[in-house]
Amino acid sequence: METVRLIVLDAELAFRHKDLLLKRVSDKQKEKALGYKNEIDQIRSLASSYLINSLSNEPLLFNDTGKPFFKDGPYFNVSHSGKYIVMAVSTKEIGIDIEENIEKNLTPLIRIFNEAEAKLLKEHTDFYYLWCAKESLIKCIGSSISKVKEIPSLPLNGLKTYKGKDYQCQTFIFDKHIVSITRESNEQFEIETERIEHLL
Repeated sequence: METVRLIVLDAELAFRHKDLLLKRVSDKQKEKALGYKNEIDQIRSLASSYLINSLSNEPLLFNDTGKPFFKDGPYFNVSHSGKYIVMAVSTKEIGIDIEENIEKNLTPLIRIFNEAEAKLLKEHTDFYYLWCAKESLIKCIGSSISKVKEIPSLPLNGLKTYKGKDYQCQTFIFDKHIVSITRESNEQFEIETERIEHLL
């Protein structure tokens, strides 16, 4: 069975080491991060770049949809919410989404789901499960968020097919956050979680 690495960085640790993060990213990444008005957004951007840079010394490239990649791999994707910045790393195209499981008014959000998905929305946790599964597939294929309604959330776990391609999805709870990882393959995968305790 294939293994997907789930790398987890606590936002509080990143906050404490902002100066170090600024030294560990490129000028372009630094400029992008400091362009955000809120410090939390700056930290999340810096931490995301730090995680990506730890994977390869090769230059970071971007495909037609703006998804970053390394010419010789590995495949990766980053997300952040609440307490965490997370990165999924794989041998095939990968997408990840994390959302803090907090109360939310569902009424204006129902429109982003198709009819079958909307029927499953009973409480705010349902929204996060469906949204994360949908968003991780969007990020895996590098699609535009404008296509959100046609991208399937279901199943939350297991095999889904979209436009002739197979994807495996796993959606789960991680410390009061919902996480979904989608990998381009019909093969199941296991998740190996690595929590970063120190920034180097």
